[in-house]
Amino acid sequence: MLRAPVPRPSPIARCAFALAVAVASPACGEEPSASGSSPLTASTPTAPEGLATGDIAALLEALRQPHARARAATGPHRMVVHATFDLSPQGEPATPEPAVDELRPSVQHVDDNLELLWVTSSPNQPRFSLSQSNDHDRGRDVVVDGETIYTRQRNRGWYVGPLQSDLYELWLDDAQRSVYDAVALAAPQLAVTVTAGDDGRLSIVLSRAATTNPALVVADERAAWRKGAAIDEIAGTLEVDGRSGAWLAADLRVAFSMPGPDGRRLAGRVTVIAQTTAVDAQTPLAVPTGALPLLERDRYDAERARLLDGLAGR
Repeated sequence: MLRAPVPRPSPIARCAFALAVAVASPACGEEPSASGSSPLTASTPTAPEGLATGDIAALLEALRQPHARARAATGPHRMVVHATFDLSPQGEPATPEPAVDELRPSVQHVDDNLELLWVTSSPNQPRFSLSQSNDHDRGRDVVVDGETIYTRQRNRGWYVGPLQSDLYELWLDDAQRSVYDAVALAAPQLAVTVTAGDDGRLSIVLSRAATTNPALVVADERAAWRKGAAIDEIAGTLEVDGRSGAWLAADLRVAFSMPGPDGRRLAGRVTVIAQTTAVDAQTPLAVPTGALPLLERDRYDAERARLLDGLAGR
């Protein structure tokens, strides 16, 4: 999400999850209370120091926590994220037709929707559904019910197979960090005002600061374009659990601009509207019916040996 200003089918929600057979070693969660949310205990993750005082680095750390830590505090929950990404060149190109091998960007828009339903506190029996789709006719769905996984690509049928790894944790982390990605983009010029509520929530108002902090530019190689980007607008609000640092709601808008490959300036805008709400642990999980078995591709002995570094032949 927001890795590079090159339009993709799903640039905002990084949880465009890879549909491989996945599974089974979720992190610990507490037993749910009668309301469906987990009580805080000594083992519950705590918020980074400085979050309540408006420290930007602490806010980024809180928003970047993995799903396993967040769910240890929030318990069973539903997460809904709607994100949009717009990118457009400013002005007319220098020549009517591009030269050979010249990159000439065009106006792009992506509308992305994600929904996660997590309905368990058991450390060894993950039960959840995760769905993501966008307006470019791309989408993925996965349902994990104990030791079984169901997957499908958009406009295709369901497949079912055994859980064989904890790859699904990567998909859950991407969903959890959907808010982080937008805030991290704004971070170099972000200013926040934090208000603590009686219910333990922190209400955070985001705005554009007068100065820039280059140290907060994401240093990831795939995000190198951000070094030359200017943050033109930051607005929105966050609701964060002050005890664990997990985000509960977000309504964010970030506008930026940067040099384009053909000499024109590129103007971009990201919006994220997200909500996490507690659900009862007994909330039913919709398990697909009529799914076809997911068959493993046959491999030659030599190929198996190479993939397993020779262990298969011992």
